[in-house]
Amino acid sequence: MKISPKGRDLIAEFEGLRLTAYLCPAGVWTIGYGHTRGVKPGDTLDSPTHAKVLLDEDLAEWAADVAKLLEGTNTTQHEFDAMGSLAFNIGVPGFSKSTVLRLHKAGDKNGAARAFGMWNKATVNGKLVELAGLTRRRAAEAALYLTPDMLIATQDAPALPMPQEVKAEVKASSSQSVIAGGVSVAAGASTIAAQIDTITPVIQSVTTFGASLNSVMKLGALTLSIVAFVAVGYMLIRYIIKKRRGEIVSS
Repeated sequence: MKISPKGRDLIAEFEGLRLTAYLCPAGVWTIGYGHTRGVKPGDTLDSPTHAKVLLDEDLAEWAADVAKLLEGTNTTQHEFDAMGSLAFNIGVPGFSKSTVLRLHKAGDKNGAARAFGMWNKATVNGKLVELAGLTRRRAAEAALYLTPDMLIATQDAPALPMPQEVKAEVKASSSQSVIAGGVSVAAGASTIAAQIDTITPVIQSVTTFGASLNSVMKLGALTLSIVAFVAVGYMLIRYIIKKRRGEIVSS
């Protein structure tokens, strides 16, 4: 699998574009859209196009690594995009040991979505702190992970740059960030719901149709029998009326 254009957009929006090398909140030299490999102080990019080329190269590598970790696991494009974004931010080694990956492979999609929120901390000035930008990103990733195929959406980029070194998750029983992650999933889902208001009537129509179709299938032969009975009754009544009017002459 590969990162889709929508997944790429989400990553680019949260990473933000910088044409000059800078230190992210975690103290990692970064340039372009979250590119870190070989970046040194004073490095520059000549254009946004150059930054996009670096991003595409990074995503191709990240996607290949994530795909290997997911091999043999049923995964939708949106789930892959969300986990690809997480891996891009926390690193493939971190993702390989994450609760998100473990629960996804176990088929616990809701649990995996909540686990995104466990990765919202970084070391800033020697202290481990929760970062609002990371919390928003985890919420957007979790919401995208749970999004049906026809409802792709992304969050707006946060004002602050992304840290390129996110601290590993801690045990759920000793971390309030798990609770925050659950809240983040809800917040992210509500944001996406607001963004897709324009297609809600279509979704409702599809849902209504699906429910109706399911009901018809369950009724099966009984429904067909009732329809046939009504049709025969209608034809018989029409025949009697025409007979009384003299429209039908007996032989």
